[in-house]
Amino acid sequence: MKKLFSRWTTWLVIFLLLFGVTSCLVSRVDRTPYQQTGYYRQFKEELARLPSGTASGGQPDTLQAGWAKVNITPGKAMPLAGYGLRKGRKYASVHDSLWARAFVFSNGVQKTALVTVDLLIVPPALTEAITRKLPQIGFTIDQVYLTATHSHHSAGGWAHRLSGWAIAGSYQQSWVDDLAGRMVEAIRRADGHKRKASMGVAAFPAGELVYNRLARDRPTDSLVRVLKIRQVQGPTAVIVTFSAHATTLHSGESILSRDYPGMLVDTLEDSSQIDFAAFCAGAVGSHAPEAPGEHLEKAGNMAYFVAQKIRIDFDRIPLAFGNELEMVTLPLPLRRPQLRIAENLRLRPWVFYAFFGRYPVNLKAMRVGNTVWVGTPADFSGELVPPLQQAAAPADLFVTSFNGGYMGYITKDACYDRHHYETRDMNWYGPQNGAYLSEAITELLKRL
Repeated sequence: MKKLFSRWTTWLVIFLLLFGVTSCLVSRVDRTPYQQTGYYRQFKEELARLPSGTASGGQPDTLQAGWAKVNITPGKAMPLAGYGLRKGRKYASVHDSLWARAFVFSNGVQKTALVTVDLLIVPPALTEAITRKLPQIGFTIDQVYLTATHSHHSAGGWAHRLSGWAIAGSYQQSWVDDLAGRMVEAIRRADGHKRKASMGVAAFPAGELVYNRLARDRPTDSLVRVLKIRQVQGPTAVIVTFSAHATTLHSGESILSRDYPGMLVDTLEDSSQIDFAAFCAGAVGSHAPEAPGEHLEKAGNMAYFVAQKIRIDFDRIPLAFGNELEMVTLPLPLRRPQLRIAENLRLRPWVFYAFFGRYPVNLKAMRVGNTVWVGTPADFSGELVPPLQQAAAPADLFVTSFNGGYMGYITKDACYDRHHYETRDMNWYGPQNGAYLSEAITELLKRL
């Protein structure tokens, strides 16, 4: 009996220890409606602090624009960013160079900048470094709209902690500082080249070039959106957004490349219609590229077909002068993280923070002429865009991802319980983030 009692006691102790450890690591998913939470009340307070109204110059045609690019290709082999299975593997060759492309707008009252960079995302560490350097050229981070092309074959080395190593290789502070300096230099050059400019917008259907990764029958944001800018008696530039992921290249290939967005930009700049082109990842969450071929052939086909849609009607895009210019930053309080290991079980927040870090996020909105740009800190799903377009009317809306912070994937709330990596592994702060961010963006649009 003593031996039996001792054995039972041992198993009881083991069970209690396992239960205690599990309780420290795991808890149930919080499904409290977001409008009943503390972070939503904080959001309302942040919203109330925002200014309202659009700044304008003294005349109706005072808007100026300038643009420039700076090469950001690393001087040595770096880890590739974009697929966790690479485990920090470095690229073996450079297929095409990486660039930071900047636009600066001014209306005589204020100026803003848009920067798109050939990286997977604009990571928080890079945003922090840019914030420190911007005052050197007379800007602050509140005047800068950040986004990326989202190539999964670009350079990494910009993210801390274990999760950062898995997706982007070992962190290198010197590379982050150098990269920030080059992006700031692109803004400085664009600022020096600005001239009075007219602008026009077009959107071209391209449903055959994108599909929804959650399910083929789910809707997509399938428009190629274009902002055309022409300096008076000068060159013409274009900013293009599209919602198909830049994932046409094979993940096993160790090449540095901008993927199809880079080929698209090069194709547009090779035409006689466009002197300077830039690409911004649109609402790419759950959206994948659809084109014939594999690897570089597929990337080339994506670039060719998107370019064709733009070039055919490019000369017919009407241009107009304007003076509307405004930038608004909205801090975005979040639910405590919920990285799920099962449908209703999550890792406790302290475990998430240990692996991923803890960074603030925000929404950024920019009004330029009759266009409104909204930058999200996520892979924001194109399924959420159509109602936002209606809320922005009569302005033309551009929604982009990767604005300098990152909170994972934001997908349609109805998909939250799908067993898919975008909704299970990468939806870090759900549920109901689709509705929450949509409400926040709609409120931003009202203020612009």
